[in-house]
Amino acid sequence: MAKLIIVAGVPGAGKSTVLVEAWKQVEKDLHYSIVSFGTEMLNLCLEAGLVSDRDEMRNLSADAQEEMQWRTTKRIVERPENILLDTHCTIKTGSGSYLPGFTPRMLERMSPKAIVLVDAHEAEIRGRRRLDKSRPLRTIESNEDILEHKLINRAYAAAFSARSSCLLRIIQNNTGEFDRAVEEFVSTVRFIGIDKYAQAVKPKPATVAGGEKSEKAEMLKA
Repeated sequence: MAKLIIVAGVPGAGKSTVLVEAWKQVEKDLHYSIVSFGTEMLNLCLEAGLVSDRDEMRNLSADAQEEMQWRTTKRIVERPENILLDTHCTIKTGSGSYLPGFTPRMLERMSPKAIVLVDAHEAEIRGRRRLDKSRPLRTIESNEDILEHKLINRAYAAAFSARSSCLLRIIQNNTGEFDRAVEEFVSTVRFIGIDKYAQAVKPKPATVAGGEKSEKAEMLKA
């Protein structure tokens, strides 16, 4: 693996939308690929027979979450290209508590060059979630709960940045600010640059692993 930039934000902040548009502007000359940590982890969980869909991952035990995060990390760092990692700083569990999106050994293995946190006003985030028909099982939280998650995200992002000695950039993506958010994202990626020895690999569409489910490891039982 070459250079890796972590891109995070609470669901509904517009993280993935900003990320894809920024990637379109830099992929020809900087050769970054977008990798979704959640999709990679979901594929591993499906292979292990732990879940049947993405939303069920929130209800895995803390031990199972950490083990699958580590397995996903090892898979990602084996890739040779520069990576924009679409992920989350924290995971809000079904119990309302929070799990860190990264453990110390994950950060050490990834060695990110920057953390970009895409944010928006909590009222906007709540409205976007209500309009998202692709996640019908998602809980629509109150503005206060979303604000809490945003603040915790910022605290974790700062801690991850300090732990990794990497850049931290916070980008606002409220209504009317999309173009500026993309511009700020692109400027951050260009500032970091690329590993010129990395292979220029075209990103492939994310797919969900199918096939037969393998037996669960004892340590991954919830």
